[in-house]
Amino acid sequence: MKRVILELHDISPWYKKEFLQALNFLEELNLKKISLLVIPNLWNNYSLLEYQCFVNLLRDFGGEIILHGFTHLGKRKLVQMLWTDGEGEFEGLSLEETHKKVKKGKILLENLGFSSKYFVPPAWISNPYLEEVLWSLGFRGVAYRCKLKDLKEKKAFFSPVLTFSNRRWLSPLSIKLNSILKTLYHYKDCLRLAIHMADFRDFKKISLWKEIIFEIKNCRRFISYEELFSQS
Repeated sequence: MKRVILELHDISPWYKKEFLQALNFLEELNLKKISLLVIPNLWNNYSLLEYQCFVNLLRDFGGEIILHGFTHLGKRKLVQMLWTDGEGEFEGLSLEETHKKVKKGKILLENLGFSSKYFVPPAWISNPYLEEVLWSLGFRGVAYRCKLKDLKEKKAFFSPVLTFSNRRWLSPLSIKLNSILKTLYHYKDCLRLAIHMADFRDFKKISLWKEIIFEIKNCRRFISYEELFSQS
């Protein structure tokens, strides 16, 4: 049976309301196997260390924790405007800067009792040093927009993402594109559904996610990153 990973992106105290909506959404659809892409200190203003109630929510939920950058804040670049608006945190960083950010995020999570062996860079944008840094800090895998990379085995495999944009001018286009990509990716072995916290501010997107998930549940098995990489 083909597989699917369900990801909740941008987990942060800033999105507490949306995260609670996400929990209701998951319960309604009876979805148990979820990967939580956690931002330790969103925009340098929302450190998990200062929001114990939110941390308790994460702990009680018990989903798989994936490190999703450190601040989710990068420089705005015209060349990346199609993919992100100043969220490519790791683009253009030096080896030292990359190491510092990943290590800070890893340590912050560990101080709260969480651990993660997998990493998803914000906006799925990397740099030449990221994989080396991740491996040196004990990470097993990293995920990009269209592939997953096993750092232990040093091999990549195709695993495309379905997602929606939440920027005003791209949102309608992403809704149309998702329908096309869903059909295009139907026969791919491992699909990823990237539901962003901001999606829960848009009723139409949540309705579409429900349709997508209902359809996928009939032909794919929900798995975690850990399960996928342990089988690779």
